[in-house]
Amino acid sequence: MIFFILAVYVVAYLYIIFKSETASITTFIFGLLSVLLLGAFDFESVSKIVDFNTLFILIGMMIMVSVLKRRGVFSEISRILIKMSKGNFLVLTMLIYIGIFFLSAFLDNVTTIIIFVPILFYTAESLELDPKPLLTNAILFSNLGGMTTAIGDPPNIVIYSVSKLSFISFITHLMPPGILIMLFQLYFLGKNVRYPRTGIGINIEASKRSENQKWLYYFIAFTGVVLFMAFHEALGLELGVISIIYAFTILFVEDMNIHSIGDDIEWDSIFLISGLYLLNYSIEQINITKPLLAVLSPLANSVFLPLFILWSSMFVSGFLSALPVTLLYLSLIKTLIRLGAGNELYWALALGIGVGGNLTPISSMCNIVGNNLFRNMKNETLSFKEFTKRMLKPVLSGGIISSVFLIVFWWFGI
Repeated sequence: MIFFILAVYVVAYLYIIFKSETASITTFIFGLLSVLLLGAFDFESVSKIVDFNTLFILIGMMIMVSVLKRRGVFSEISRILIKMSKGNFLVLTMLIYIGIFFLSAFLDNVTTIIIFVPILFYTAESLELDPKPLLTNAILFSNLGGMTTAIGDPPNIVIYSVSKLSFISFITHLMPPGILIMLFQLYFLGKNVRYPRTGIGINIEASKRSENQKWLYYFIAFTGVVLFMAFHEALGLELGVISIIYAFTILFVEDMNIHSIGDDIEWDSIFLISGLYLLNYSIEQINITKPLLAVLSPLANSVFLPLFILWSSMFVSGFLSALPVTLLYLSLIKTLIRLGAGNELYWALALGIGVGGNLTPISSMCNIVGNNLFRNMKNETLSFKEFTKRMLKPVLSGGIISSVFLIVFWWFGI
């Protein structure tokens, strides 16, 4: 039985790596199969295995992003950034990167890539520049921003649901290293990358004055829901409850239905996560991680354990994709914390996945979508080798900065 469940797990991961376009379906099927092999398949048990808090957060955020996008919030933010740059290409790219970072902290980072990458491609074309560095930088800052909050990207949402740590604790522990890594990369780009100093004229839709002045109300409303999330513990509510209530409230106010925004809900992500929960439950039940726990448990009170989690998850997620690796590591971390390790293991995992998610073109959904945009708009693609070569230095520098923060967290017990 152990052999068959392990075989199902391995085959599921091979499909995730090499057949990413159908990974959601295959992962869900293999997840159900693994639970069937355990003899634990019934709807009551499945409802306990799959974390619906995670799914509610994802669905709620997807609905919110859909409405914000339809009401021109993102195009207006783009217009403001373009206006602030005053036609200076270096200033524009820096502002866009910063905008991507902070928007990705609270919104789906795939959306920020879809919004801002076409602007970067347009400016690169107008100045006859290679768009590849602009694309990889946009992906980098999107993944880094998504790393800094509990709702920034799916891996962090899963970590939040498992750890039961507060929304504020994610910001206080992950935002400082995220901002420092961002500033380091911005300094490097400004110092070492040659950008044209001439002004540019940008005549694209995003730079025009929006006729819909209601966008600000939607932006303020979204800021309000983020504040509700920040105080969810005091309210006695899970983030999933707040997210889904707000999402359906805004649909009611806008007189919209699920069908109208159905295409904007990433059902692939929902079924992928559900399948991964089923697979990881099966792996936990057969104690396949027991030998690794025997090696790591003596390090439970050592600073080397969070550093190991950081660096190993950083490189493993680079090649096996961020979300599956997150769930795999969480099963280890839960046991290690019961053996005396601290919550810094959760921060180590979030930092490792967030930084390592930039390493290869298959590391995260953001990378895949960015490369697809490049192919559709420029009829080119970034090869696995070229993408990894461009991202290796930022990933290594991000790992070093994250290590310093983890040592501080461990030393002061925070």
